Amino acid sequence: MSHEFTKDMEVTKALGGGSLIGIPIYYSDGENYGTLCGMDLRPHKFTEEHIELFKAMASLLGNVLDLDKANSKVQTLSVPLVPISQEIAILPIIGDVDEERTDRIMEITLAESTDRQLEYLILDLSGLVNIDSNSTINLMKIGKTLKLLGVQAIITGIRPELAIKTIQGNSDFEQLIVKANLEQALNYIGYSLVKD
Repeated sequence: MSHEFTKDMEVTKALGGGSLIGIPIYYSDGENYGTLCGMDLRPHKFTEEHIELFKAMASLLGNVLDLDKANSKVQTLSVPLVPISQEIAILPIIGDVDEERTDRIMEITLAESTDRQLEYLILDLSGLVNIDSNSTINLMKIGKTLKLLGVQAIITGIRPELAIKTIQGNSDFEQLIVKANLEQALNYIGYSLVKD
């Protein structure tokens, strides 16, 4: 209530006194995330040591937020939706797929398909290295879920070991269109690859 910056603020009047220390939290690019605050209903005289401690905690929190932001970008890049036309996109699935990545693929695929108003999404599995049985079932469920959104999923590039895992998991292929490769999938939609 005595500090020039805070004495006339509504929050100060509402609390009726006490003490507050606040340090802004920044991402490394300078963008403000928010403020780290410490508050007490009793008056307290903050020392330079308190201020330095809060600055260190805010800096540490900024670093953690940077790591989280970078991780989110990596996760998004691990689900690269490649537009072919306004209504068609390809989702190449490359590398290893576990349950966490399958959930991420499902989340991004459904959101992007809706945002882009896709009619067809080609899930190309030819770059898939390793996948567990539960993830295989969940990957096939993406196609069924897309169908509910009005998007026809076309699966391409299924290798023999993935086909076996899928059958062993009793996956239902009724609502899925499966083609051997990308060219067959595009032909099915009505597109063809033209060679120069």
